[in-house]
Amino acid sequence: MGSSFHKRGMLRSESLLKYIMETSAYPREHEQLQALRQASAEKLGSMSVMNVPVDEGIFMSMLLKIMNAKRTLEIGVFSGYSLLATALALPDDGQVIGIDPDKEAYEVGLPFIRKAGVEHKIDFIHADALSVLDNMVKNGQAGCFDLWMRTRKATNTTTRGCGS
Repeated sequence: MGSSFHKRGMLRSESLLKYIMETSAYPREHEQLQALRQASAEKLGSMSVMNVPVDEGIFMSMLLKIMNAKRTLEIGVFSGYSLLATALALPDDGQVIGIDPDKEAYEVGLPFIRKAGVEHKIDFIHADALSVLDNMVKNGQAGCFDLWMRTRKATNTTTRGCGS
């Protein structure tokens, strides 16, 4: 299991990271997020490292709840781990817009999104982010987002804040 932990941030001790994940993060991970993470590893192999790590997903969910976020934007969704984590944290009338040109990877996570009962909160757009964002601005649909994120996978993207 040690090789599955990545040294990141201030944590340089693999044993400490393993302890934190096993005692705090994994026990708090939603069952559909866990299943999605496992399916991503099985179906997408080493590319599954592009998913948001469990502890970061939990932290992001906590922030969304504290902010009372209702509308979020995610550029680059891969298999949808962070998309699902976000949808689970948003209220029932919340919305997360996910943009990614790779629909095949997103479809790995779709069954878990459905099982979690949050598909109605997710608007997946199968396209290049720049064109979608430009169209949102041109059509007055950009509005304001409580939170937006661009994943490591997404490249050559720009974002505009509210009123830009």
